[in-house]
Amino acid sequence: MDNKIDATLQILSSLSSSEIEEATDYLQVYGFEASNNIDIIVKYNGDINKVAEDEGGIAQIINSRYAVISISRQRVDNLMRYTQVEYMEAPKLLNYNLDKSMQISCIKTVQNNRPFELKGKGVLLGIIDSGIQYAHRDFINPDGTTRIEAIWDQSINGSPPEGFKMGTIYTKEQINYALRQPNRYARLAVVPSEDTNGHGTHVAGIAGGNGRASNGTYVGAAPEADFLIVKLGIPGKEEALVRNVEIMLAIKFIIEYAKKLQRPVAINISNGMNEGPHDGRALIEAFIDDVSEEWKTNIIIGAGNEGGGNTHTSGLISPDRIHFFEFQVGENQRSYALYLWKNFIDTFEFEIVSPSGARTPRIRYSQGARQYVLQRTKIYTTFAGPSPLNGDEEFAVFLRSMDNRFINEGVWRIEIFGIDVVDGRYDVWGPSKAKAGDNTFMLEPTPNTTLTTPSTARNGITVGAYNSVTGQIASFSGQGYVRNDILVKPDLVAPGVDIVSTSVTGGYIAMSGTSMAAPHVTGGVALLMEWGIVQKNNPFLYGENLKTYLLRGTDKNINKMVIPDPLWGYGKMCIKNSLDILRKQQFLG
Repeated sequence: MDNKIDATLQILSSLSSSEIEEATDYLQVYGFEASNNIDIIVKYNGDINKVAEDEGGIAQIINSRYAVISISRQRVDNLMRYTQVEYMEAPKLLNYNLDKSMQISCIKTVQNNRPFELKGKGVLLGIIDSGIQYAHRDFINPDGTTRIEAIWDQSINGSPPEGFKMGTIYTKEQINYALRQPNRYARLAVVPSEDTNGHGTHVAGIAGGNGRASNGTYVGAAPEADFLIVKLGIPGKEEALVRNVEIMLAIKFIIEYAKKLQRPVAINISNGMNEGPHDGRALIEAFIDDVSEEWKTNIIIGAGNEGGGNTHTSGLISPDRIHFFEFQVGENQRSYALYLWKNFIDTFEFEIVSPSGARTPRIRYSQGARQYVLQRTKIYTTFAGPSPLNGDEEFAVFLRSMDNRFINEGVWRIEIFGIDVVDGRYDVWGPSKAKAGDNTFMLEPTPNTTLTTPSTARNGITVGAYNSVTGQIASFSGQGYVRNDILVKPDLVAPGVDIVSTSVTGGYIAMSGTSMAAPHVTGGVALLMEWGIVQKNNPFLYGENLKTYLLRGTDKNINKMVIPDPLWGYGKMCIKNSLDILRKQQFLG
């Protein structure tokens, strides 16, 4: 098996044109297009532009190690021959995962009381999400000008930012001109970017809304910070699809723009997916680790909402018996995917059993990408590994309906045969609950290791959610640690249940999720950056240095628990504690 290509891309590149056409709905659910061309994330060395050109493709350089290549599906295998190509990964879809919550996070004290009085002035908030309602009063200064430095709308073809090949950028000057228009229609004629989902507007309000529309009732964490907004999407697509490809480009854009403005930036990512090894070594996570060291930045990521989703299971294989796990497929399910990760040192073989008892032949590593039909369900399987990112092996299974019907509902079983076992452990993730729905789930789920990708990135700040009223962890909050317990995640928790923040209607709305917890921390990080960098108390207060003080200042008095903890990480965020520690160290010299 070639270890340059991930399992999903192996299967996709093996499909015939007729199969691509038949599987259109299935492919779109998992972020693929039923067209001849495909976007591929590539880890590379040397001249990747020349490689892409030689194969009739186009490369979008992200940085000196990562690029996105748009290429004909038939030429994907050709890329493996180039020494410049180290690893390739298919695009994958991610899901979108205030008053009292600010007080309990020790933010209001820092905003309104001496000696701090910090509100994020001079710091940028990078929001990578579904866009923003830029005309909401909470994102407008008292003089009527915007607090948004730029919006990059990836979904609108037009004038992309310099160095990018998609979307349209709207500058501060254009947004200000739009705000001077007499009505919504005239505004949108100038800056047509809209948040049709509402998620991004809500997230931005938590991180930095100034509360003007509520007369100061609902104020975000950094109300005087400015914004850099990326609306995720694919040009020409009405639905706001969220793929790892576009998120990587969004991070690049924000860091480059912040460098241009010479201002520190806290970047918020409130999206996640169940694909990937969940050990901090997915390609997007390796990228986050790299770029986190390029500027005065911190990247804050929600832990995901799979803690109670029944989408993960795990087990330990011994060679003397057959092991298995089962999953329930509900009615009217057109597709399903699962990803099993294991140590490459072990040799496992598999058989898949349908609800009727029909089974596949034995599936072995040496066979590569294979296809089977059980009842009215077509099954694609493949192995990938050892991955150059972590040395492990992935076994991927994709189920799709035949003849535009539904895959067989009921209990499916995957039997595992330990042929050569040294380690024995395996972990399996199905689709996120948002993709699978309430009636499709693992029958014996394990809630641990339910952090979504890219929240296991080593250099990211991973945020779980708790209920600020009850003081309990949120049932949906993704749980640690990472696979193989090599890294403590989540890093900390913040309020994420029934959080009131900005709405696209111009008012406010309550939402729940780690998507709401992460921007509390993003805004809190902006306050630390203001104190350290803008006010010149600690010019190196960003990256791992900032993260250390953030975690040291957490409230660790949680039901006599031993910290760190797989649910709580290092505890509840308390910005004032972090600042007190910093000031004490400053005083002591």
